[in-house]
Amino acid sequence: MSVRTESGKARVKAAVAGFQARPGQVQPSIPDKIASIKARYDARAIAPGDIDEMFDALVQAGHPVTAPMLLLNSMGRKFRSHLAGITGSDYDGARPLDLVGVAQLQIQRARKQGGSSAGWETFLAFLAPQPQASGQAPLDHMARVAQQAQVRPH
Repeated sequence: MSVRTESGKARVKAAVAGFQARPGQVQPSIPDKIASIKARYDARAIAPGDIDEMFDALVQAGHPVTAPMLLLNSMGRKFRSHLAGITGSDYDGARPLDLVGVAQLQIQRARKQGGSSAGWETFLAFLAPQPQASGQAPLDHMARVAQQAQVRPH
């Protein structure tokens, strides 16, 4: 049946009305889900357990497991506790981490030693809040910090 006929037009109208009647079932896009998850955490002061939660939530939202994601995971409680168990060292999983500060320090060290800082710069950019498709997340301090890390010191 064609949508040009009266019955075809009626079917289209009914389908549109049915879709509009259930807006709660419309899912946000993957980038919106990821931006929403990242917005829940403060990368300047995040507990290792929260890193694990963030990682898991990002994976469930559809974020691919990329190098920055693996680096994030390596800073979580699960990984660090496992590493401490292997090495026989103590681990304080309650102490919050400044992931931005860690990345900036590693970038500075790499540059000072003449090495590549690209991986840490990518991680820093990954930590920056992502604007949602609706454009509601503003470019804030963390995004500026990520941009500043791209500029080499004198």
